[in-house]
Amino acid sequence: MTDRESTAIVELHQPTQCVLWEHPEGASGEFTDLFEEVETYEDSSHSMRVLYKCRECGQLYFFEWWEWVDWEDGNDTQYSTLIPVGTVEESETLKKTDSFNLMRYYPRLHIGGGAAWVGKG
Repeated sequence: MTDRESTAIVELHQPTQCVLWEHPEGASGEFTDLFEEVETYEDSSHSMRVLYKCRECGQLYFFEWWEWVDWEDGNDTQYSTLIPVGTVEESETLKKTDSFNLMRYYPRLHIGGGAAWVGKG
């Protein structure tokens, strides 16, 4: 893989049929109300990766949560991201991607102190 390929932006389909597309704040609530868990890829004390399905429309989302541990002050920063995928295979690709490279994928929904789409055009 070349450097150019490794930093290329990856545009995914826009989940316009999903309630979250127009109302992203819905993702700030209880996940079990909104999503059905399809598969858990990782679940540790500082990181989680799950494939979810919207209970309302069936849209698949690759979900990542991770915590940046602040060993000095204990004020750990947490990051949550939902990336809409069309297939389980797309999710398999994302699960092999590190947290920083997930930022190449658009659109994606960031959750924390509210919820907002990145790359919604």
